[in-house]
Order: sequence, then C-alpha cells, then structure tokens
Amino acid sequence: METGLIIGADEFFGLALCEYMMKEGIHVDITCPHNQTEEKKRLLEERMMWLGRNDLFRVIDFQDGKDTYDLIFIQSEEPDKRYEGLKAAHGMYRVLYEKNEDESSNQKVPAIILPRMFGPWTLDKERTKRDEAFFVEDVARDLFKWASGSEQRQEITHELKVERQTDDKQAEEMMAEWKRQNSTFFDKKQE
Repeated sequence: METGLIIGADEFFGLALCEYMMKEGIHVDITCPHNQTEEKKRLLEERMMWLGRNDLFRVIDFQDGKDTYDLIFIQSEEPDKRYEGLKAAHGMYRVLYEKNEDESSNQKVPAIILPRMFGPWTLDKERTKRDEAFFVEDVARDLFKWASGSEQRQEITHELKVERQTDDKQAEEMMAEWKRQNSTFFDKKQE
C-alpha cells in the first residue's frame, strides 16, 4: 500500500486518519471542501502547517491528483460527481458518523459507519461520555487496518468495530500535544 486520498479532510477525523496513514508510510493526498466555516478554516490551516512538513502529504485539487490510489476515503457531503472518475486498487469508502437508512439502497460507494469518538475538539463536559466513545486515533488506526485488509467486503454499509488501545492518560497527553501545536485555534475555542 503506497497511496491514499482523503476527500473532504476538513474534519478532525479526516486529519487524524491522514496522520495515521502517513505514520504507516502512505503518501496521502487530501482535498478540502470549498464551503468551510471560518473556524474550520483556522483549524485546517494550523493542522496543515504541521502535516505539510511531511513529504508524504499534499493538498490537491482533483485535476492535480492521480488516476488511481490504493485507498480512497470520502468524508465530504459534496456531490458524487467530484470523484466519479477515480479508481482505488484496494477500495473506495464513504466515511459516515451515523447510518442513514434512506441512502443505503441507492449508494454506489460502500459506507463505513464510525463509532462515537472523542478528541481535542470535544469540550470537557462532553468528555464524561468517554465510556461510550473511542479516542480518534484508535478509530483512524482500525479504519485503516480494516480497509487495507485482504478479506472481501461485500456489504454496502459496514459498522466499524474498534478496539480501545489508547487509555485515558495517553489520550490526555496526545490531546495536550495537539493543543500545543494548534494553540491559537484551541485558545480561541476556550474563550
């Protein structure tokens, strides 16, 4: 596995998945939706300053991308036409935060439903629900492992099963580091 594309990597999970794939030695291209809020733009700019230091990372427009990637993850709600011509050697998957019953019958690209997550974007009061949520890094790792696995996936919708590997202390340390790296965004968020 050498290349990956994340379409719509403007959410914290898309960036965490990008970082995990780069740790695995994958060259990752990302696209970003054009209709972003100012808050998302600030977070994305700060995170990309850190990601952009890595030779395995590129922000692209579709015309600058490759014809074929090993894996493609679609996290964007944008129209399907943007990725119609793309090919994925090991799979193309839509990444969803919840199951949408209306969509499953007519979708062409398999969907992966992610479990509830927590990370630096969650407020302290939301962190009390950790027992029912997984750390974002664990979800990124298990999604990548599942998608790059060799077993055939026939289902059009798959609910990702995640194994908790990051304990609360490790999660706190990682979130503190993310906040240090992205201090201006998180300082403004606390106000």
